[in-house]
Amino acid sequence: MKKILLLCLIALLLPLSLFSASFYDTGSQQFSFRIGTNVPTFLYFFDSQEFKVGPGEGNTGMKMGGYGSISYQVFNSPKTSIGGEIGYNFNFSAENEFFSAVPFFAKYSYFPVQGTFDLPISVGLGGAYIKYKTGSLMALYTNLEISAIWYPGKNWGFGISTGMWLIPELNYREELQSDNALGGFIPITLSVTYRQ
Repeated sequence: MKKILLLCLIALLLPLSLFSASFYDTGSQQFSFRIGTNVPTFLYFFDSQEFKVGPGEGNTGMKMGGYGSISYQVFNSPKTSIGGEIGYNFNFSAENEFFSAVPFFAKYSYFPVQGTFDLPISVGLGGAYIKYKTGSLMALYTNLEISAIWYPGKNWGFGISTGMWLIPELNYREELQSDNALGGFIPITLSVTYRQ
């Protein structure tokens, strides 16, 4: 089913990307503010090979949380941009323990549809400072994201985004290595974007 949805998405976007006129020039810029929620989707523990799916007690053990960020991108071609994003993510565990992550990452975006309506597809790679209970850790961070942004005027736009975040927790101290895991989150965010 997932393959069929992916093929349908490609079949829909490919003709649009081939025949859409370029709105952006090399050097065009975008600055965005985003706010929204995130859904803890899965936790996979490497040591025990335990796979927990879904938010809430008995699953990932985490409740839905919040996310906010700022990002900046500059176009290196009429269809692609590079930039970065820094954000703040938080969730509560089933025991009401606070989990937070501060992701900071480089971002590469492809704009198959652009103009009054932008449809960027982005990939990010960087790090995240995560804190849970009394422990903290620097972790790797990666994401895949698709957005839809509507520009009622020339410069200001309003959008919605979703995708998948992956945060691997890799402890180097031997007594903590049984906690090594990969966490996945699905963000749902609203954005305000300024472009020039």
